[in-house]
Amino acid sequence: MRKYQLPIFTDQRLLSLLSERDDFAAFEEIYHRYWRKLLDTAYQRLKSKEAAEEVVQEVMVSLFLKRQELVIDTSLEAWLKTALKYKVFNIYRSQQVHLAHLNEIIRQKQISPLRPDEEMILKEIREKVRLAAAKLPDKCREVFLLSRFEHLSQQEISDRMGISVSTVKKHLTRAFTYLRSELRENQLDLLAVCLFAVLASRL
Repeated sequence: MRKYQLPIFTDQRLLSLLSERDDFAAFEEIYHRYWRKLLDTAYQRLKSKEAAEEVVQEVMVSLFLKRQELVIDTSLEAWLKTALKYKVFNIYRSQQVHLAHLNEIIRQKQISPLRPDEEMILKEIREKVRLAAAKLPDKCREVFLLSRFEHLSQQEISDRMGISVSTVKKHLTRAFTYLRSELRENQLDLLAVCLFAVLASRL
């Protein structure tokens, strides 16, 4: 099968070549056909080019790994968009689970007094987070500060700012995605940023 013929093939034909013949050229055609659409969709939700590229890459890798067992009842585009939606949802859920866990620890007062070296580390993180947060868009920064520094719930932020809870979630996701990118060069993990946020009042 000549590669130059692939652009005229239907998605179904490309999937058949991929699943039945392990035709990598067919996979490449699918990749180039839908990469940009998926990337735009992911970016709209994550507001980070790096995070969007990573999640789209995961979707494409999943398609390739499942090529021989894949059963698509709708269309390839619909399958890809659904797979992307679940990947993005898992990112939202993972971040919220981390934050909920840390907040629960604080509420139950299970954290022992910080050692001097831990105090210094948290103060350093605090300063770097403040500098990075200052670069966020106004509404995104406000949501982040209300959530992490004033410890308001998503519903309370929604009520105060007059925006939906889903919008609050998107702003928080955007903020943490941006902070992770900004702080990566300093080797500060996103979980460390979350830990700083819930402990901020202790510093």
